[in-house]
Amino acid sequence: MVSVAFYNISMDKLSKDQIKIEKTYQIINTRMPDFSMRFFNSMEGILKPSSLYIYSIDIAAFFDYLGSTSCNIKKMNIRDLSKISPEVIEDYVEFVRSSTTNNRKKQPSDNTIHRIICILSAFFDYYFKNGFILFNPVCKVSRPSIPRNPSEGTNMQDNLKLLEYVSKGNLPTEKMSVYQSKLRARDTAILALIMGAGLKTSECLNINIQDLDLEHNCLYVRSRHAPNLIYISPFISEKLSEYLSIRLDMIAVYGHDDALFLSLRMQRLGARELQLLLKKYSSALFGDQQAIKANDLRNAFRRNIFTTSQNLFVTSAITGSATAYLLQKPYSSYLDYYETEKGKDFNPEDLLNNEGGTE
Repeated sequence: MVSVAFYNISMDKLSKDQIKIEKTYQIINTRMPDFSMRFFNSMEGILKPSSLYIYSIDIAAFFDYLGSTSCNIKKMNIRDLSKISPEVIEDYVEFVRSSTTNNRKKQPSDNTIHRIICILSAFFDYYFKNGFILFNPVCKVSRPSIPRNPSEGTNMQDNLKLLEYVSKGNLPTEKMSVYQSKLRARDTAILALIMGAGLKTSECLNINIQDLDLEHNCLYVRSRHAPNLIYISPFISEKLSEYLSIRLDMIAVYGHDDALFLSLRMQRLGARELQLLLKKYSSALFGDQQAIKANDLRNAFRRNIFTTSQNLFVTSAITGSATAYLLQKPYSSYLDYYETEKGKDFNPEDLLNNEGGTE
């Protein structure tokens, strides 16, 4: 039985979420107009504290830019938002592209520019939908196109080495090893699910205890559509069973009682925590230059499905990920090889002989 006291956090210490929320509202109060609080109040409960903090940084940077153009930010009211034109947003985007830090020009990526424009669009869209402004100026600003071509993922042999390291190996420091011994069963079960069943990060973390049917080696997965019943291997079922025996002895925070995978704070494990978990193990095993992400494990599973089925539509349906059209580019080399090989074994005489033999 795992000691629950190990997971409890003392009440006199602020949690990471509370710290993020305090930093967010500190930024709002010091660097934004008073009416900005309306937007963030509406987003609280919808966005995670870490996402809310990123929103506050990007929106505050926009108001800092407006302040540098002889605009008194603290005296702005909601009606002043109507004076912000698409040209002002475009000028700000160019300002971000050409900005410098410590006399060095930093070149933001297209992903960064895309994120900034999306956050500003959400900010203005809130006031537009609530009738405070007549239109959303960000809608008329072009956004950089972000390629959606999925990567092939990691090598399956590296994935298997990682799984063995998580289940049997030891992390380098003594402190890390203490935590690892407490979380080994959980981490092994998570890796086995992503690696062996191809689950998305959200699907894996949203699994509840009642979704498991280990007697029949299956479980329900909640996707953006209806819940799906998927079957898992006896190995995955065994790892889930080992963790479940530990999980049932834990006392989760109110509202997280049904969650299968819990964090150290006794709350449902989050996507950010899963990313750090994989980075911790993969960096210890392969080095900092080869940090494996959850998408890498999932893409390796998808590639294995494709090389077995040799069919893009079957791969897309089984993995429930990108469409067959988007899978063409990363698997183009395989498709070219299949195209050159598909007609080489065709021989009508052999086919007729085989049919005659069966009769």
